[in-house]
Amino acid sequence: MIERIFAGNRRTKAVGLASSVLLSAVGLFFYIDARSAITHQEQWLPVSPTPLVQRLGLAGRIQPGMSLTISAPFDGTLLDKPVVQGQQVERGQVLLRLDTAQLQIQLREAQAELLKARRAVQDLQGWASGQDMARARRALSTGQLNLNDTQRKLEETRVLHERGIVPRMELDALQQQVQMQRLDVKAAQAELKEVEDKGRGENRQIADMQLANATAKHQALQALEGQREVKAPFAGIVVSLPGNSSDTHARPVQQGARVSQGQSLMGLANLEQLKVVAKVDESDINQLRAGLPVDITGSGFDGVLLNGNVTTVGSQVLQSEFEGSGASYELSVALPTLTAAQQQHIRLGMSARLSIITYQNPKALIVPHDAIDEQQGQHFVNFRRTPETHGRRVSVSLGQSTTEGVEVFGLFPGFVRTDKAN
Repeated sequence: MIERIFAGNRRTKAVGLASSVLLSAVGLFFYIDARSAITHQEQWLPVSPTPLVQRLGLAGRIQPGMSLTISAPFDGTLLDKPVVQGQQVERGQVLLRLDTAQLQIQLREAQAELLKARRAVQDLQGWASGQDMARARRALSTGQLNLNDTQRKLEETRVLHERGIVPRMELDALQQQVQMQRLDVKAAQAELKEVEDKGRGENRQIADMQLANATAKHQALQALEGQREVKAPFAGIVVSLPGNSSDTHARPVQQGARVSQGQSLMGLANLEQLKVVAKVDESDINQLRAGLPVDITGSGFDGVLLNGNVTTVGSQVLQSEFEGSGASYELSVALPTLTAAQQQHIRLGMSARLSIITYQNPKALIVPHDAIDEQQGQHFVNFRRTPETHGRRVSVSLGQSTTEGVEVFGLFPGFVRTDKAN
């Protein structure tokens, strides 16, 4: 009896222990599943078009858009030089005045050649009715008349000789005279043809070309005479000539000096069209290309914002000041035409800050990094158009990367799924 009681107690304890183990296992399962649900929460984030702009900042200096060397248009004497180095000049302002005495001699000679060539062409144009043709025709007509008259006399003399009235000697003389006059007629015909040929063909072409050359030379000298006052082609500043100070050609020419055609007289830097020149590191050079928009600001012209464009991206490395440093390349940015007010604030050599827009997309779709799944080199996102629709897997291509996410293509505005860990 006592043994049955102890056996019943043992079975009761075993069942209680088994129940406790089962309840513990079930509780642990629900605990782990709850922890898993808390660790990974499925979220659908909205995706809509948003502007995406990426910029590259550089520092540079303002330089003239173009520098021009003013040269002497012809040989002469420098009469007046009303500007000095460093002076700012306006478009059309007189920079130099030259003496034209030697040029006037050349101009008169060219005019004389032009008149001769023009008269020669005029003569050839009316060649058929000219004096040379008339003289040649008269010579031929005279020779033909003389020949006809002598032939008539020869026939009469032959008849008289047959009757025995005139001697044989007179008949022979007339025959010889006819032969000579026939030769004269042939010579007159050849001369007439030669005179006719002078008024056409190559002779006419030569006369026309000589007239064209004489006209061009005369017009060129007239144009040079119009440059006796050398004027500024644009608003700028007078600068020194390129070269060393010891170089004779680089020294400024003084008033009264003799100058030759093509001699450099002064330099002129363009202030109407400026540019900014900057250095670009090799790590950034491939982001740039001609035509990119640039915002320009500077401490010297604070409050003035200029909008320019990249014109040239250097392909030749610049000499580095420090051995072992990375390669640098030159970048040029063209500034817009400055107003008179802007020209008062912006000067050559000022430092400038460049903000280059390397990429922009006004309707970019940016998704978080953890919303993109990569498989075998392809990229996918889980996408749905509205919160009520079912999600689907969409293949996308990646664009620019930002701190907020990655730009994608091939997607529409809607919602993308992310697995956010807590």
